[in-house]
Order: sequence, then C-alpha cells, then structure tokens
Amino acid sequence: MLKKLRLALSKGEAMRFLSHLDYAQAVERMIRRATIKMAYSEGFNPHMKISFSSALALGITAEVEYLDMDIVEDLSVAEVTDRLNQVAPPGLQVLAGREMPDKVKKLMAICNYAVYEVSGPVTADVDWNNLLKSFNEATEIAYEKVTPKKTRTIDVKHFVKEPITAKLEGNRVTLTMGIGIYPEGTMKPGDVWQLGRDAYGWPVTDGYSIHRKAIMVERDGQLLSPLDVTI
Repeated sequence: MLKKLRLALSKGEAMRFLSHLDYAQAVERMIRRATIKMAYSEGFNPHMKISFSSALALGITAEVEYLDMDIVEDLSVAEVTDRLNQVAPPGLQVLAGREMPDKVKKLMAICNYAVYEVSGPVTADVDWNNLLKSFNEATEIAYEKVTPKKTRTIDVKHFVKEPITAKLEGNRVTLTMGIGIYPEGTMKPGDVWQLGRDAYGWPVTDGYSIHRKAIMVERDGQLLSPLDVTI
C-alpha cells in the first residue's frame, strides 16, 4: 500500500539558520524517529520519497512550508501528524495535512506566490503610506539582478504586483510583500528591501530579518493553499 500525504510544516526561529538541505535532513530524521514506513527511490543510493514546496534560504523562517511524502503503511493523516509532532525538534511542527491523489502535481510545480514579512530598524520618522506610493503605483521598475553567472535587467513589478504595506512598531518597520515565483525566476524579498532603500528613499538599514507568511498557488485570479490543490 502506498499513500501520498501533503503536510504543512513550520520553520520556526530555532531553525532560522538552517540551510534548506539541513532543514530537509531534520525532517528526514524526524520521520525516522517517528518510525513511519516510507517509500524510497530505486537505484544505487535510495532516498526517501519526499519533496518540498520551495528551498528556503538560510536565515528565513516560515509560518508554513509544505511537504509531499509517500508512505507504505495504512496510517491516517492524524496518526502521521501525531507521531511526527511527538518527536519534532524545536522550531519544526506539523500544522495540518491531507491525503493526495497519486498523480498530483509536485509542489514546486504549482507553488507560484509567496508572502513575506521583512523587518528591520528605521533611521527616520516618515509616513510609510505616502512613502510607499511611488513604488506601489509604478507600472514598471527596472532592476539589475546579479548572479554568479550573469547580470540581467528585470522588471520588479512583474514579480511584486500587489501593493507593499508597512507596519511600524517602535523603531522597527515590517514590510509585507507578495512575490510571484515563475519559471523565469523570482525576486528576493531582501532585494526589494534594498531597492526601496537605494532608489525610493526608504529609511532602513542593511540589518533585516525575513519571515515567509505563506506560500500559495495562484490560479485563475485566486490564491489557494497547496492543501486544496489536488490536480
């Protein structure tokens, strides 16, 4: 018997400085400790059949991350969730889940929209609603994206379509931004923060933290949870 389960997991503060590979290994260790019988790939070096919705960079926490896993025993989602949470390390918790059809599309193929909170200290007292207007109302923003292989100019507004909002608490601001994830690439939230500082006069520093509030499926004008996408 083979079952495909899709689980929603957290990546909390205790796991902020784990790379994606380290996070994936922590999940695998949790599965082993929970003694859940997994399906494995074939070949010389078999590995658990698990896959994630995204590769979260070092230093980024997540309210929710998604995982597909193939199990080979007749366990309910509730039983799997309970077993995993009993042995979960600090900062990692199973939040929800459901059984999925065998031929469901991979998470990385469907998750195309993420919401981030970028927080850091401010260097001046400003009206953030007015300050963000020029960025939010722009129809096109050219940005030079530098990678180890090449430098190319992209349109930021192709990825950041919804208005950025700000919440000020003391001397810190939290900017909430929705960013598209497309076959041609995406925009890093930290790059948006630095672009705003350098080109739009946002009074922020290089010191910031990133928390991903959600990763979703944008389809036909709707934003859906990956748990609700079964085809």
